[in-house]
Amino acid sequence: MNIRLTLLAATLACGALQAAPLMSKDEMKAQLVRIEEQYDHAQMRCKRVQGHARELCNEQARGERDIEVAQIQFQNEPTADNDQKVRLAKADAAYSRALIQCKEMDGQARDICRKDAKSSYEEAKEDAKLQRQVTEVTLRSENAVRERTAEADRVAQAQFNAARQRCEALPPEGRLNCMQDVRTRFPDQR
Repeated sequence: MNIRLTLLAATLACGALQAAPLMSKDEMKAQLVRIEEQYDHAQMRCKRVQGHARELCNEQARGERDIEVAQIQFQNEPTADNDQKVRLAKADAAYSRALIQCKEMDGQARDICRKDAKSSYEEAKEDAKLQRQVTEVTLRSENAVRERTAEADRVAQAQFNAARQRCEALPPEGRLNCMQDVRTRFPDQR
């Protein structure tokens, strides 16, 4: 049930991102530079710790960077493939962190930890494949709705213009009432 709620939320987020304007090349480069700078700062923080904690810190930073890059690509080009890349980046980051956490364990506990991490990773990859299909359908339907809405707006604007022209052909005393009627019938048009 929790996975379905996550998928629904992601689908809605995908729709919200679809409507956002695309970034220019300069904006995209600036975002990627910002992400790399954050990654460099995170790595600098990781140098303060030693051993296993450093390895875990570095993997956390790398995972966050990869996820943010995938999210920027998805925001710039909202496609099912880019949505899947975001999901796979999240799965890869979680899997890598889990494997590093398993290194501290010994014997059978390490084996169980690795198997659990692997099964979670495989499940996340399957979910990403399934969600890709959902995202494709969602994006297609959103585009169809957007096209229909734009066509309906064009038709309403044409009807408004025709009605306004008919009103302008009337004598001045009838023109005012006619224009009020037109504005009542077409409140969204100008």
